[in-house]
Amino acid sequence: MTKRIIVGVTGASGSVLALETVRQLVRGGAETHLVTSKGARMTIAHELGPDGLAQLVSLANHTHSHQDLAAPIASGSFRTDGMIVVPCSMRTLAAMAHGLGDNLVTRAADVVLKE
Repeated sequence: MTKRIIVGVTGASGSVLALETVRQLVRGGAETHLVTSKGARMTIAHELGPDGLAQLVSLANHTHSHQDLAAPIASGSFRTDGMIVVPCSMRTLAAMAHGLGDNLVTRAADVVLKE
């Protein structure tokens, strides 16, 4: 049975960790759903270069805009096997801890924790 994993990427340093996480999940046969925050996209460009985001997106099975709160992964009816937020900024960590689902990364985390 294929694992379905949401991968949230936020603006903390460590973009290479996100790239390798998605690479290993896909290599292991997981279906990945990628969401990158606005801060993540800036950090990825700085740390991985101008093609870093395209590299990450090309590895993932599905990508979602951080602004799309109507995306399937924002609903409890979308079954997953979990979520990884890598790297995770302190802002995102605080938002997840307090249930502030103001973007798709934090909303998806809220749903995964609830389910």
